[in-house]
Amino acid sequence: MLFILLLISVVGYSASAFIILQTVFNGKEHKPASQIIPAGIAIIAHGWLIVQQLAVDDFDHINLSSSLSMVALFVTVTSFIRFQRFSNLFLKPIIYLFSALTCVLLVFTPVHLGADISSKHALFIHIALSLIAYGILALATLYAIQTSYLSRILKQRKSHSLLNKLPPLMTIERNFFNLLALGTVALFVALGSGFLFLEDMFAQNQAHKTILTSLAAVIYLIALVLHRVSGLRGRLIVLLTLTASTLLTLGYFGSRFVKDFLIG
Repeated sequence: MLFILLLISVVGYSASAFIILQTVFNGKEHKPASQIIPAGIAIIAHGWLIVQQLAVDDFDHINLSSSLSMVALFVTVTSFIRFQRFSNLFLKPIIYLFSALTCVLLVFTPVHLGADISSKHALFIHIALSLIAYGILALATLYAIQTSYLSRILKQRKSHSLLNKLPPLMTIERNFFNLLALGTVALFVALGSGFLFLEDMFAQNQAHKTILTSLAAVIYLIALVLHRVSGLRGRLIVLLTLTASTLLTLGYFGSRFVKDFLIG
């Protein structure tokens, strides 16, 4: 059953990504349903795959692969819901292909690896909030990259085929800052839940996560304050966002990668 769901997810995501790439780069028009239906089926299979894989271990453990797969599903669903808008058309193939990759990692990673959440409800709440925050900020980071790319094209003042497929820069920037604000709030809530529910956020095996995540949250907040106060946008905001996202990724998944895959 797992491999059937995996096959449906990978094929659906890949087919939808391929159709979108044809539209963006080759100008080949397709009916919206041709990319919506495969993606929709893949999302359903992806969600069911996560449930089936975690059920093997009675939902007792969560590891790097399952965390990434849940984040990918969250980002994919958010992107899919916005299919009528072109502001994320350029990002969808990246999101879909990454989701397909996380499905493969999910199935081939031993389910018993990772944190034991069977009797730790507070830990589960903290992890859930953290994954939601990461998913929103990951999407914001993709928008930041898209903003930087579109800005560079516009500064060249040359005709570019992608300009006809992308929305105005201001639209993308507005979506980026909205996501950044929402994700930053969610990240501070996740941090707060950790300090509230967990015994010691600065324990030996948690200190680096707490420090890196806190630094990331502060940098995200600085980017937002600079934008709100001075209207700053562009390269510096993108750089701050990428820096914070890198720190957040290291804080969330760095040690988990070592424990789950290198040490086992």
